[in-house]
Amino acid sequence: MVKNKPGRGIRLLISLTAVAIVGAAAIIASSTSSNTSAPVRPRPASPTSSSTTPRGSPTTRTTGTPVGSTAQPLGVPGRWRLVFRDEFNGHALNQAVWNAHNGWTDQNGVADSLANVTVRQGHAVLTLASPKSGAEIGTRNFTLKIGEFAQARIDFAGRGATIYNWPAFWTSGPDWPQGGENDIAEGFGVLTVNYHSPTVTHMSGRIPGIYSGAFHVYGIYRGPNYTRIYWDGKVVGAYRTYDDGQPQTLLLTLGAANHVVTGPAGAMIVDYVRVWAPASGH
Repeated sequence: MVKNKPGRGIRLLISLTAVAIVGAAAIIASSTSSNTSAPVRPRPASPTSSSTTPRGSPTTRTTGTPVGSTAQPLGVPGRWRLVFRDEFNGHALNQAVWNAHNGWTDQNGVADSLANVTVRQGHAVLTLASPKSGAEIGTRNFTLKIGEFAQARIDFAGRGATIYNWPAFWTSGPDWPQGGENDIAEGFGVLTVNYHSPTVTHMSGRIPGIYSGAFHVYGIYRGPNYTRIYWDGKVVGAYRTYDDGQPQTLLLTLGAANHVVTGPAGAMIVDYVRVWAPASGH
């Protein structure tokens, strides 16, 4: 696995230009792809934990349903059972559940620091401490399989359609790019959906709507040879996949790019992460 690829800063600039060009496009069509390069973060795997202040007042939260229940994910039809969740109700990141990558420089040269991840008032908060100090956490032992649905409720910092920094909620398989990468919600100045595989890169451009400065629900369904992306229960992306279909790690990251805002005003606030598998008979 490569942590930091040569020329990545140049590819980031190319990608931002590509997103701006594609940004006039509306919601992603059912299977659009391109060979335009986008910045990518190879799949991580290393431990850590906590410290930072959230932006504004905490939002009222709904108590999560216990794992094994038949609670339904937002917007997805069928019957489901909850197989993974973190409601971030503790006082520090649960390192039995999450790896927090400390000292890695796989986000355009930004080093991930455990000091930039904190858990407080029912939220995980990822902060950009400086243009060179960000955050990244990934599930330690849990992976998203074909046929499962993952969902996170996140407040991305920004103003209007503008998203600050380089935040993302994404999944990545082992042996990148063979294992594939699904960027469920990724900030390139605007909020986008992207996909990477050995042969195809899909880039959405801006998804219409205002997603900054408030909590929204972002989800992914991994089908056999295709993926559907849901924002607030509605499909905003659907595309064919060309990876090897292996289970993928869930990741939350905050790097520096685009409109860089450090400290609490640029923080990424995560209310929960949950995953469902089909209920028996589904």
